[in-house]
Amino acid sequence: MKRTLSITALVTSLLIAGPAIAAEQTVKLAVANMTCVSCVPIVRGALSAVPGVTEAVVSAQTASATVTFDDQKTTAEALIAAVTNAGYPTKVATTAPQ
Repeated sequence: MKRTLSITALVTSLLIAGPAIAAEQTVKLAVANMTCVSCVPIVRGALSAVPGVTEAVVSAQTASATVTFDDQKTTAEALIAAVTNAGYPTKVATTAPQ
């Protein structure tokens, strides 16, 4: 009986905690129309405004952005939409392994 209660408690705690465990993801985005350093803060601002973004490193030289985010709060698609809506058509370049 005691073992059954322990297993039940364990399963219950995992079910409660499971969805709360976020995975940090990093994605590299190819950003079109980013032609000079003046574009960098606009793209960085668009990315930083997305809930769940923890870091956005933007380079005009490589026309790319490397974004680290909480996958429980946002998606790569939301990041792409934010930058595209800011005037810089964007697509996923690569996904960095964790």
